[in-house]
Amino acid sequence: MEIGASSMLFTLERCRKGSKRKDYFADQGLYSDNDNRSPTGESPGGGGLTHRDKTTVYNGLEGTPATTVSDEYAAQQVTHNGTYAQFMKPKFARAPIKEAGRVAYLGESSNLSLLVHDRYGNTDVVHYPLPENVRGTKARVNDLDNMEIEILHQRGAFLLPPRQLCDELVEAFFKWISPVVPVINRSRFMRQYKDPKNPPSLLLLQAILLAGSRVCTNPQLMDSSGSTTPAAMTFYKRAKALYDANYEDDRVTIVQAVILMGWYWEGPEDVTKNVFYWSRVAIVVAQGSGMHRSVEGSQLSRSDKRLWKRIWWTLFSRDRSVAVALGRPVAINPEDSDVEMICEDDFIEDEPDKPADYGPDPVHVAFFINYVKLCEIMGLVLSQQYSVASKFRRQSAIDLTHSDMALADWLQHCPKEVYWERNRHHFWAALLHSNY
Repeated sequence: MEIGASSMLFTLERCRKGSKRKDYFADQGLYSDNDNRSPTGESPGGGGLTHRDKTTVYNGLEGTPATTVSDEYAAQQVTHNGTYAQFMKPKFARAPIKEAGRVAYLGESSNLSLLVHDRYGNTDVVHYPLPENVRGTKARVNDLDNMEIEILHQRGAFLLPPRQLCDELVEAFFKWISPVVPVINRSRFMRQYKDPKNPPSLLLLQAILLAGSRVCTNPQLMDSSGSTTPAAMTFYKRAKALYDANYEDDRVTIVQAVILMGWYWEGPEDVTKNVFYWSRVAIVVAQGSGMHRSVEGSQLSRSDKRLWKRIWWTLFSRDRSVAVALGRPVAINPEDSDVEMICEDDFIEDEPDKPADYGPDPVHVAFFINYVKLCEIMGLVLSQQYSVASKFRRQSAIDLTHSDMALADWLQHCPKEVYWERNRHHFWAALLHSNY
């Protein structure tokens, strides 16, 4: 079933160069331009080269890269070249971080960090607000050229399902997916989702619809065999098109979306469209923004500090669980991180001027905290028993005993809310103990 068919979907926004986003749910009729494209990405008419063509075409000067840039781009580069000087201003190190998705991370060993610390002695600061002039060169729709906009239209990236189906997918996501990957402030997202004048990130919304389609039981999402895989593939292609076009420039949003893109997997032979690949991409982006470092001394707001912690420990748990499930190496070295252990307080979503509309669910909180603790033990077992290096060193009975004791201690201290017992079966308790 092609979920992009015009019978199911309506226009999200007709992006034009230089135009602002329009209401996500504005009634502008059906969008069906080339929406019945073939799964291979080839045009119905079959004209032109496709990715299946094996012949390389040498096309004279048309295939030669340009040697000049536009005046606008050149002026932008001049501005960017002077950006580093702003890091040397005394007020910069302690300036409040107003946008959590625009944070510069300066690791202690970086040259710029050494200069800043040498001059002002702010050795406890590693997170800084990005200067206002620093924006992704193609991050906003105004900066996308006509060809990129057309590609996004062809991919259906600006399409959403009917509002009722969209609501079901979002609800399914927060009910079944979010407790495992609590990377989104639900209260903040839902306020935007319900506000036509301030809609949520399109990249994030498409990723949420992708993950939600995996657990939503609406028949509109299912093909003739009852599978939601075609629907998930459609949402995945839309999210990936937005990601590839650098449509989003908020780094926190990018990490959130990329984590959720891992809910699509083409098959065991694929290594670039699965949870292992996308979790690694998310880790790289997160580390580039300094999410692996403690933010307690930063100028982030309290609600953003809590969200960052949840994101980082989600990445940690995904890293370990995926490594165990697929037999792959882990990507996160605990020695590189000083983020405090996740706790119940980190699930509070209240903001100074906006109390949370959704309070934390005690069962979901207990599940995730104990899942993270179990993933720590997973990492220990992987290192001691299954790493390549472990094959070349003598196996130690002490290591086995240590791992066994850690698992026993985890089980002993598992809260009753998520402690599984046969006579009182509970989904989240069963899921947690299946990992145990």
